[in-house]
Amino acid sequence: MTKKHYKFLIIRLSSIGDILLTTPFIRQIKIAYPDSEIHFLIKKEFLDLIKCNPYLDKIIYYDSETGKTGLRDIALELKGYHYSHVFDLHNNFRSKYVCHKLSGSRMYSIHKDKIKRALLVFFKINRYDKIVTIPERYLNVGSALNIKDDFEGLEIFWDSQTDQNIDNLIKEHSISSKIIIIGPGAGHFTKRWPIEYFKELVHGLTENNSFTTIVLGSLDEHEEFNCLLINNNVFNFAGRLSLLESAALIKRSKCVVSNDSGLMHLATAVKVPVIAIFGSTVKELGFFPYRSENYVFENLELKCRPCSHLGKNKCPKGHFKCMLSIKPESVYKKVMQFAG
Repeated sequence: MTKKHYKFLIIRLSSIGDILLTTPFIRQIKIAYPDSEIHFLIKKEFLDLIKCNPYLDKIIYYDSETGKTGLRDIALELKGYHYSHVFDLHNNFRSKYVCHKLSGSRMYSIHKDKIKRALLVFFKINRYDKIVTIPERYLNVGSALNIKDDFEGLEIFWDSQTDQNIDNLIKEHSISSKIIIIGPGAGHFTKRWPIEYFKELVHGLTENNSFTTIVLGSLDEHEEFNCLLINNNVFNFAGRLSLLESAALIKRSKCVVSNDSGLMHLATAVKVPVIAIFGSTVKELGFFPYRSENYVFENLELKCRPCSHLGKNKCPKGHFKCMLSIKPESVYKKVMQFAG
């Protein structure tokens, strides 16, 4: 198979942030091999994130509800495409199963540095010589094919109908002032700045009549976030917008205040300033805001960070100082610097 006829498969099944962090890799493969065919395997619920990506020729999605049978059927389908190269950017049980079924393709997998990560998380021994971000680790997977960093950061694409939907939403709610996006959600408790602190921040923003505050998140979080609706200049759209609509709305904002979550990566993908609040996770893990204007709040004095690379459902020490020490007034001042 000649270079121009290479057929690539990229595997990254989840989640929002991890998939957005693959976009420099996707872009650089197409730039290096413009005549190649690039396919992407993803979970169905995250399809929005890449469905309009112009560098992809085909997207295959896996429906988690189909279980092992569905994964087997997907692997059989993929085998029929006869890929020249497969890039496993997930490297978990499901992705390894698929790769095992695609014998004959050249296989490349991300190295997760599990030993270094475990030393840092469990023993607080830092063996990271330098911080390598997740997008850079993805790019390293393709280094043998001369896939290089273009330093352009993340990206996400959407259609004109998505823009129209957001324009209609803004008109429907008579939003005319500067938009500040708030993202109080995250996958685990130790990655969530207290909702009471977010409420104090929203109070400060509403006292400044030049701002409209919009809360984003998942449908499961919608009811919890209703406590932030302190006046008519605050809107709770958690669970009401698609991922692409959320991205299009963020693009129209002045800045985003978010925990370490997918929303933070959406903000960096659309190049909107992000104020990120990090609790139990740290820069060495590779997930800080990537190549977009940002400011990260974190408590560098604590010796117990990180307590997990994913987050925990409660603070192992019982004090939760990593989040409680970050005060709303400090975050408010940073919002004013970015959007005031």
